[in-house]
Amino acid sequence: MPSNIDYQHAADVLSAAERVLITTHIRPDGDACGCMRALADHLAAAGKQVRPLVLSPMAAWYADLFDEPVPVLDNDIKPDALGQVYGDCDLMVIVDTNSLTQLPGLEAFITQARAAGRPKILVIDHHITGDHLGDVELIDPQAAAAGEIVFDLFKAAGWPITQRIAEAIFIAVATDTGWFKYGNADSRIFHTAAELVGIGVHPEAVYRRLYQSFSPARLALMTRMLEHLSLHAAGRIAVQHILRRDFDETGATGADTENLIDECQRIATVDVAVLLVELSDGRFRCSLRSKNAVDVRAIAQAYGGGGHTLAAGVTLDGPLDVAKQRLLADIQKQLN
Repeated sequence: MPSNIDYQHAADVLSAAERVLITTHIRPDGDACGCMRALADHLAAAGKQVRPLVLSPMAAWYADLFDEPVPVLDNDIKPDALGQVYGDCDLMVIVDTNSLTQLPGLEAFITQARAAGRPKILVIDHHITGDHLGDVELIDPQAAAAGEIVFDLFKAAGWPITQRIAEAIFIAVATDTGWFKYGNADSRIFHTAAELVGIGVHPEAVYRRLYQSFSPARLALMTRMLEHLSLHAAGRIAVQHILRRDFDETGATGADTENLIDECQRIATVDVAVLLVELSDGRFRCSLRSKNAVDVRAIAQAYGGGGHTLAAGVTLDGPLDVAKQRLLADIQKQLN
């Protein structure tokens, strides 16, 4: 857990910067987007020039957090133009990851920054796995969400927490705990949530925005996914997949897959859930969830992925049946 000195060091680095690039892992989730929004709001209010960047499009319900569209790497800015666009930044903030594999397209920019010492890199993350990318790092694997670390940073630095900032942090901690129902929802996160509500967050309004505003296309995609559901190991493993044609025929996008893996965990017998999503290059993005029986982080790490004990992810080569059988074999080993 970071010390008071660590938090002060991070606050000093942020306060000293004038031009700040803020980014996060590919497929940004609520934790990542909430952290970016909270930090961007504070830095902008402090007179800094803030430049957020995401590596893949955000879901619509997270994109609405930002007053202006956030540039997407490769769509709006090409990787080979990063130095030209962001080279004058004196600080790069990476939230909710510390792994190069989660930052595709930024590898060269980060390597050059570390070699040149500019921009400095601040990492705020709660994952165990990481590549120590930061000159300054706030790493707390005991935190349920990166948003919890950001909240502690605000308090340690004595920075004002407006209602907008509080709502952004609440979104971060609420989404990364499955609206406080996952195993990482401990007393610390409930205390954090209570403080944020005390500042002025309205949980029912946040819930409506996040979970009751889906498009018909997302619902159609979920239906396709459930049609592909198969159970294994006497119902203890649930495997689902989504193919490229499912996106094409429903009109859904990659962002619409967020949290869909949770649907099959409603089945009483299921201990482990797997969702394989076909990518444009023929590989499969694999999400893994466990109810405690299996350490899915260990499985993901074996293939270059990572995450947490109960929630992890990795990208595997196709074809689908081969990727599926590899994961099934590894899960069954732990179940046995």
